[in-house]
Amino acid sequence: MARATPTPTLPATGPNAEYIACWHDVLTPKWVRFRHLLSSNGQVHSDLGYSKLDIRRGYRVLDVACGFGETTLELADRVGPSGRVLGLDCTQRFVEIAERERRAAGMSNVAYRLADIDTAELAPCSFEVAVSRFGLMYCASPVRALRAIRRALEPGGQLGLIVWRSLEHNECWQIAEEIALRYLPPPGEPAQMCSPGPFSMADPETDRRILEAAGYVDIELTQFDAPLCVGRTLAEAVEYQTSVGPGGYVIREAGEPAEHAVAAIRDALRQVLRGHVREDGSVWLGSSTWFVSGRTPRG
Repeated sequence: MARATPTPTLPATGPNAEYIACWHDVLTPKWVRFRHLLSSNGQVHSDLGYSKLDIRRGYRVLDVACGFGETTLELADRVGPSGRVLGLDCTQRFVEIAERERRAAGMSNVAYRLADIDTAELAPCSFEVAVSRFGLMYCASPVRALRAIRRALEPGGQLGLIVWRSLEHNECWQIAEEIALRYLPPPGEPAQMCSPGPFSMADPETDRRILEAAGYVDIELTQFDAPLCVGRTLAEAVEYQTSVGPGGYVIREAGEPAEHAVAAIRDALRQVLRGHVREDGSVWLGSSTWFVSGRTPRG
């Protein structure tokens, strides 16, 4: 059997350099470790949002920030053998995993590319639909990224984005951050972060202006609320909540003080999460997203 060609490393340069470096250096190992939670929770919202898109057999679909590629494969099922789906991601490990699983699934109408959407150089008018689940919020300029996507869409092409609503509407992330901040200071200016951050597109009016500035029409925002599993056990939920998301960010950036505070943070979090344990032992918290949709002008 031929060996798979290694995925080249994407240089962390350009306007999204900080974002790309943070994912490669900090977040990727944690996302791989907690993939079973992050991917299944993401699918809850993509199942809700992407059901609103008119995706037909034979369509060409662009999946931006495709991650492990689960959504890319699902989209490939929807478009069928006569369609095709291209998944883009700036994280080498994700693309390698996605490509391995594509081969295992025998999906020939899917391709992946290691790329930053700002510099991907996609062929003009080459897709009927473009989607992104929890990806555009991290771009230094979502307007610039969305313009690149718009150029790749046909006239009248559909755009569908899934973005988090504000932290106060997402107890799946808020609880851990609030508890961490009882014991540690908020991250300071030198903090390494995937800027602008997961809640940068939480405001609906800002989202409308972003899409308008990028040249989209027929813009709509739909709110989706859903409980998410944050741990198959209470112990896993505590570990997950203190490793990823806003709570994990506070702990990571606190440095040495966090080493002394993390046990108390986990104890306090454990006490709160006990009230969210279901009969099977899993822990569930509320979440809320916007499904942001629009079209490219028809002519």
